[in-house]
Amino acid sequence: MSVHEKSTERLPVERSQTGKTITTVNKQISRLYPSLPHTDRFDAFVADQSVNFPLAAVSHADDQLEAPGASSGEVRRKAQILILEEQKQELLSINEKWAKEYQTMRQYYKEKVEDLKALLQHDYSHCEEEACDDEEMDKELTEKTRYKTLKDYIVTWTRDADVSSELLKAKNEAKELRMQNNTLTRRGHQQAEEIRRLNKALEEAYEKNQPHDVSSETLQELWKHQAEVYKEDFLKERSDREKLKEKQLDLEKKYRKVHSELRALKSQMTWVQTPQTALECNCRTQAKGSNWEVHQINQHHMVLQRR
Repeated sequence: MSVHEKSTERLPVERSQTGKTITTVNKQISRLYPSLPHTDRFDAFVADQSVNFPLAAVSHADDQLEAPGASSGEVRRKAQILILEEQKQELLSINEKWAKEYQTMRQYYKEKVEDLKALLQHDYSHCEEEACDDEEMDKELTEKTRYKTLKDYIVTWTRDADVSSELLKAKNEAKELRMQNNTLTRRGHQQAEEIRRLNKALEEAYEKNQPHDVSSETLQELWKHQAEVYKEDFLKERSDREKLKEKQLDLEKKYRKVHSELRALKSQMTWVQTPQTALECNCRTQAKGSNWEVHQINQHHMVLQRR
């Protein structure tokens, strides 16, 4: 029942010890519970043994005559205290009833919810089994279709990849062959120009130095001999250059090896002043000698290239 609920107060009936009834009219007020007694009564009350509550709101008009010295304010306060105690007991009783009813309804709906859950779980498990069977069949069919599609795609992709790799390889080979052809053609033109220039220079030189009565056959033999001499010199210089290059590479390897060993020894040695100075001097001498030898080889190599 709402707290703000308003009801019309019933007419309270006062019973005296003589058995007379006195009816009083009260105004319309706001009450917490309609069944509770009126809160504005200020009559004196005594305990009524017929009611289960410890205190009962019973009017006793003769008490006012027995206590003529009591003021109206005290009587009103006592009446309000008794009414509040009665309301308290009634509220406790109502709360207890509501608690019992709440527990009963809670247990009832709890059991009902559990039954519904069990029924739903049973139906769900049954439907799930059927759905699982259908899902397994669909899954197997899907896997087979996917495997077939993937296999076809792999075969097609492999074939295309092989064709693409072969085509790319052929393009690269053609490109390399074109580059080699251009290089060889250019080199052939250069060699032909150089041969013509040398032949012309030889002819001019022999015409100046040789008498006019020398036959053409003798000139051709001389030119052949001179060409062979040039060829031998060229081959000899090439072999010398290759030997010097190999020697230079060997010397560089030895130098790197000695340098790494020297660094390892420096990291392991004990730092003493006198041996350190001697070692550094020796190392510098060796380094200078190696550099001088490499520099000398490089100079010789440059001279051969200029030739």
